[in-house]
Amino acid sequence: MLVQITSLLVTAALAALMAGGPVGLAALWGGAICLLAHAWAGFQIWLHPRNQEPRHQAGAAIRAELGKIAIMLLLFWLSFREWPDLRGKQAAAALLISFFVVQAAGWVWLARATGGPPPQGPPGNKEG
Repeated sequence: MLVQITSLLVTAALAALMAGGPVGLAALWGGAICLLAHAWAGFQIWLHPRNQEPRHQAGAAIRAELGKIAIMLLLFWLSFREWPDLRGKQAAAALLISFFVVQAAGWVWLARATGGPPPQGPPGNKEG
Protein backbone atom coordinates (compact mmCIF):
# COMPACT_ATOMS: atom_id res chain seq x y z
CA MET A 1 0.00 0.00 0.00
CA LEU A 2 2.97 2.30 0.49
CA VAL A 3 3.60 2.27 -3.26
CA GLN A 4 -0.03 3.13 -3.93
CA ILE A 5 -0.04 5.94 -1.36
CA THR A 6 3.15 7.36 -2.87
CA SER A 7 1.76 7.21 -6.40
CA LEU A 8 -1.46 8.82 -5.15
CA LEU A 9 0.39 11.76 -3.59
CA VAL A 10 2.73 12.23 -6.56
CA THR A 11 -0.13 12.12 -9.07
CA ALA A 12 -2.23 14.58 -7.07
CA ALA A 13 0.72 16.95 -6.63
CA LEU A 14 1.50 16.88 -10.35
CA ALA A 15 -2.13 17.51 -11.24
CA ALA A 16 -2.31 20.42 -8.80
CA LEU A 17 0.88 21.96 -10.14
CA MET A 18 -0.14 21.57 -13.77
CA ALA A 19 -3.84 22.45 -13.63
CA GLY A 20 -4.58 24.02 -10.25
CA GLY A 21 -6.08 23.12 -6.90
CA PRO A 22 -9.51 21.75 -7.88
CA VAL A 23 -7.96 19.40 -10.44
CA GLY A 24 -5.34 18.31 -7.90
CA LEU A 25 -8.10 17.63 -5.39
CA ALA A 26 -9.96 15.56 -7.99
CA ALA A 27 -6.77 13.57 -8.64
CA LEU A 28 -6.30 13.06 -4.91
CA TRP A 29 -9.85 11.74 -4.61
CA GLY A 30 -9.50 9.47 -7.64
CA GLY A 31 -6.46 7.78 -6.16
CA ALA A 32 -8.15 7.61 -2.77
CA ILE A 33 -11.08 5.72 -4.29
CA CYS A 34 -8.66 3.08 -5.54
CA LEU A 35 -6.84 2.99 -2.21
CA LEU A 36 -10.04 2.62 -0.16
CA ALA A 37 -11.28 -0.24 -2.32
CA HIS A 38 -7.94 -2.05 -2.10
CA ALA A 39 -7.80 -1.52 1.67
CA TRP A 40 -11.19 -3.24 1.95
CA ALA A 41 -10.01 -6.16 -0.15
CA GLY A 42 -6.78 -6.48 1.80
CA PHE A 43 -8.64 -6.53 5.09
CA GLN A 44 -11.04 -9.19 3.87
CA ILE A 45 -8.32 -11.46 2.51
CA TRP A 46 -5.50 -11.08 5.03
CA LEU A 47 -6.65 -9.42 8.23
CA HIS A 48 -10.21 -10.53 8.95
CA PRO A 49 -9.89 -13.13 11.75
CA ARG A 50 -12.55 -15.49 10.39
CA ASN A 51 -10.93 -15.63 6.97
CA GLN A 52 -7.64 -17.08 8.25
CA GLU A 53 -9.05 -20.59 8.19
CA PRO A 54 -8.33 -22.39 4.90
CA ARG A 55 -11.97 -23.34 4.36
CA HIS A 56 -13.00 -19.66 4.38
CA GLN A 57 -10.26 -18.28 2.11
CA ALA A 58 -11.98 -18.81 -1.24
CA GLY A 59 -15.15 -17.12 -0.04
CA ALA A 60 -13.08 -14.29 1.44
CA ALA A 61 -11.36 -13.70 -1.90
CA ILE A 62 -14.70 -13.56 -3.71
CA ARG A 63 -16.18 -11.20 -1.11
CA ALA A 64 -13.07 -9.04 -1.28
CA GLU A 65 -13.23 -8.66 -5.07
CA LEU A 66 -16.98 -8.07 -5.17
CA GLY A 67 -16.72 -5.58 -2.33
CA LYS A 68 -13.84 -3.80 -4.05
CA ILE A 69 -15.87 -3.39 -7.24
CA ALA A 70 -18.95 -2.25 -5.31
CA ILE A 71 -16.92 0.33 -3.36
CA MET A 72 -15.33 1.70 -6.52
CA LEU A 73 -18.61 1.98 -8.40
CA LEU A 74 -20.41 3.55 -5.44
CA LEU A 75 -17.68 6.11 -4.80
CA PHE A 76 -17.40 7.05 -8.48
CA TRP A 77 -21.17 7.44 -8.74
CA LEU A 78 -21.37 9.54 -5.57
CA SER A 79 -18.41 11.64 -6.67
CA PHE A 80 -19.88 12.57 -10.03
CA ARG A 81 -23.34 13.04 -8.54
CA GLU A 82 -22.39 15.18 -5.52
CA TRP A 83 -19.32 17.07 -6.78
CA PRO A 84 -20.41 19.21 -9.75
CA ASP A 85 -16.83 20.33 -10.52
CA LEU A 86 -15.97 16.75 -11.46
CA ARG A 87 -18.20 16.99 -14.48
CA GLY A 88 -15.63 19.19 -16.20
CA LYS A 89 -13.11 17.62 -18.55
CA GLN A 90 -9.96 18.39 -16.57
CA ALA A 91 -11.26 17.31 -13.18
CA ALA A 92 -12.87 14.13 -14.52
CA ALA A 93 -9.70 13.24 -16.40
CA ALA A 94 -7.58 13.86 -13.31
CA LEU A 95 -9.88 11.70 -11.18
CA LEU A 96 -9.81 8.77 -13.61
CA ILE A 97 -6.11 9.03 -14.48
CA SER A 98 -5.14 9.14 -10.83
CA PHE A 99 -7.34 6.12 -10.14
CA PHE A 100 -5.63 4.14 -12.90
CA VAL A 101 -2.13 5.26 -11.91
CA VAL A 102 -2.68 4.06 -8.34
CA GLN A 103 -4.20 0.82 -9.68
CA ALA A 104 -1.22 0.25 -11.99
CA ALA A 105 1.25 1.01 -9.20
CA GLY A 106 -0.36 -1.76 -7.16
CA TRP A 107 -0.14 -4.19 -10.06
CA VAL A 108 3.53 -3.38 -10.73
CA TRP A 109 4.40 -3.75 -7.06
CA LEU A 110 2.55 -7.08 -6.88
CA ALA A 111 4.32 -8.40 -9.98
CA ARG A 112 7.71 -7.44 -8.58
CA ALA A 113 6.96 -8.71 -5.07
CA THR A 114 5.84 -12.11 -6.32
CA GLY A 115 8.77 -12.57 -8.68
CA GLY A 116 7.18 -11.48 -11.95
CA PRO A 117 5.92 -13.84 -14.63
CA PRO A 118 6.53 -17.59 -14.36
CA PRO A 119 9.61 -18.97 -16.12
CA GLN A 120 9.21 -19.93 -19.77
CA GLY A 121 10.12 -23.24 -21.30
CA PRO A 122 9.25 -26.89 -20.75
CA PRO A 123 8.63 -28.19 -17.23
CA GLY A 124 11.85 -29.10 -15.47
CA ASN A 125 13.90 -26.58 -17.43
CA LYS A 126 15.63 -24.49 -14.75
CA GLU A 127 17.26 -22.07 -17.19
CA GLY A 128 13.98 -20.24 -17.94
